[in-house]
Amino acid sequence: MKTLFTTPRLDFFCCNELLLKPSNANFITRILTTNTATFLPDDWQTKPDSNEALHWLKERLIQSDIFVALPRNELSKTLQALRSPPLGLFIMHIEQDTAHIGYLIHEQFWHQGYGTELLAGSIDYLRDNTLVKTIYAGVDPNNVGSIRALEKCSFTQESLGNKDTNAFYKLQL
Repeated sequence: MKTLFTTPRLDFFCCNELLLKPSNANFITRILTTNTATFLPDDWQTKPDSNEALHWLKERLIQSDIFVALPRNELSKTLQALRSPPLGLFIMHIEQDTAHIGYLIHEQFWHQGYGTELLAGSIDYLRDNTLVKTIYAGVDPNNVGSIRALEKCSFTQESLGNKDTNAFYKLQL
C-alpha cells in the first residue's frame, strides 16, 4: 500500500485504497471506542460490528474522504497483525475551495501531540495538493484537546458552541 503523505511520526493512507481489501474495514473501525468517539456525530458513536464495517465505511466515504494515520512504518506489518487500531482518522469534505474537516485520535495516543501532528500534516497535504483556500472545523466546546490542536495550527474561532452545538474554527491557507 502506497503512503499518501507522512509527518515525522505518522504515515497517512487513503481509506479507499485500504478498502481494496475488504477485511481492512474492521481494522479501521476499531478506532471507534466509546472514549474516542465521544465528541463525534451520533452515527460515529458506535463501532459497527465486523460484518457491517465495510458498508459503514463506504457510506461515510460517499460524502467525505478519509485518511487513516498509523505510526511510521507500521504498515510493513499486515493490518491484521497490528495489535492496536489506527492512531487516527482525518475526515474531509471539499466543496470548490472550501474544506470541512474532522479528525479523531485513538485514546491510547492522547496527550502526546499526535492530534496537532495529524492536523498539521493534513493541512499541509490540502495546501499542496488541492485548491482549498479555507478550512472549517467543528468541535465540541468541551473537547479542550481538539481546540488546543486547532489553535496550535492557526485556526481562529468563528462561532461559539454550547451544550447542543459545535463551535466552529476557520483557517485561511
